[in-house]
Amino acid sequence: MRRTLGAVLLLCLLAWAGTVWTHPPAGLTIWTLRDQLILLTGLAAYALMALIMLLAVRPQWIESQMGGLDKMYRLHKWSGILATALAAAHYLIKIGKPLLLMAFDPATKTPRAGAWLDVFRGSAKDIGEWAVWILVAVVVLTLWRRFPYHLWRQVHRIAAVLFLVAAFHGVVLTPAAWWWQPAGWLVALATAVGSVCAVLALTGNIGRARRHRGTVLSVDPLSDDILSLTCKVEGEWRHRAGQFAFLTADRREGAHPFTVSGADDGTGRVRFSIKALGDYTRRLQTRLKVGQAVTVEGPYGCFDLQRDDGRPQIWVAAGIGVTPFIAWLEALRSEPDRAPRATLYYCARNAADAPFADTLKALCAQVPRVTLHTRFSDVQRPLTAADLLAEHVRGAPWPQVWFCGPTRFADALKEGLHRRGMPVRQLFHQEIFQMR
Repeated sequence: MRRTLGAVLLLCLLAWAGTVWTHPPAGLTIWTLRDQLILLTGLAAYALMALIMLLAVRPQWIESQMGGLDKMYRLHKWSGILATALAAAHYLIKIGKPLLLMAFDPATKTPRAGAWLDVFRGSAKDIGEWAVWILVAVVVLTLWRRFPYHLWRQVHRIAAVLFLVAAFHGVVLTPAAWWWQPAGWLVALATAVGSVCAVLALTGNIGRARRHRGTVLSVDPLSDDILSLTCKVEGEWRHRAGQFAFLTADRREGAHPFTVSGADDGTGRVRFSIKALGDYTRRLQTRLKVGQAVTVEGPYGCFDLQRDDGRPQIWVAAGIGVTPFIAWLEALRSEPDRAPRATLYYCARNAADAPFADTLKALCAQVPRVTLHTRFSDVQRPLTAADLLAEHVRGAPWPQVWFCGPTRFADALKEGLHRRGMPVRQLFHQEIFQMR
């Protein structure tokens, strides 16, 4: 994620620098520096907004390159935060002119290069100012976890409109000389890519090719707050063990991601295990009915089972994070000899909070190369990095660690493993389910 953001910012800097080099401003004053800062921050914010729109349409080729849709959404989120910060800086530098006039003489007016879009300059400036404030509000609501998801989802759709507004603002106010320079080419590319993606978002076409009509076949409570949902989807459906899909049971609420908790059996049956973690998932516990029509979009994700590569593997499943590992084990039942040497830790608060314990025990009995350890935090201390590396011998290859569960738990394990010398960036694999 950091590399991608850094690459986009570097591209903007190089495009701006190349333009300044080939078409330098007349003289170096505080006013020319101010003008160039306005242009640079605007260019960077606009390029990041185009990246946001591209990620929003969920292109498969980017998903495979980034290692999963969860990583794409994390980049989408931080691109939005950074774009908002740059857009705010762009605006504040612009309105900060009175402060500079207190210390410096005003710039000498020079005639502008003629441009046919100049007739729209006033409108472009006005709507650009409003767009900055609305963008800030959208980001604040995104970061405010208590704001209801179904309302945030509708507010978030404004982002596509904001991009089109930013495109109008940017194209009109881009200096005429830029269009023949690298910065202008970047503006043109961002405008084309972002506008196409914004139209796809506004017309509801994101993910349309991967949507399947489905029917609820069964709804089985596994505990007080976990249910097992099985759907039959229409059309061609294939998923890899460990992938997830978006489930829509209520159009007003929209799609929510859930891991497919079972291997693909070729029949179009898709099973989800859903834990009541928020208002929507709590309502699902009582509102889902057999025969109900749903929409399943996917599959997505790259939390893929790795066959034996010579390294030991450690699987850590916390709470409902056990679902991808159940799918892995089901996929391995037909070829247990091809399973990697793995240790599976199933972590829960107590036996009542571990409805999958018996399922895991039965599956591991069929895949003997996977050793199961069930840990209850009510009677045992939380799992630590020291526990994961208890059998690691100095000089031996580091194990691959696959984790699915709460983010704080993952962060604690990664920190502990890093302190012990493990290259966690390469060997710690995690799926991050955060839609906002």
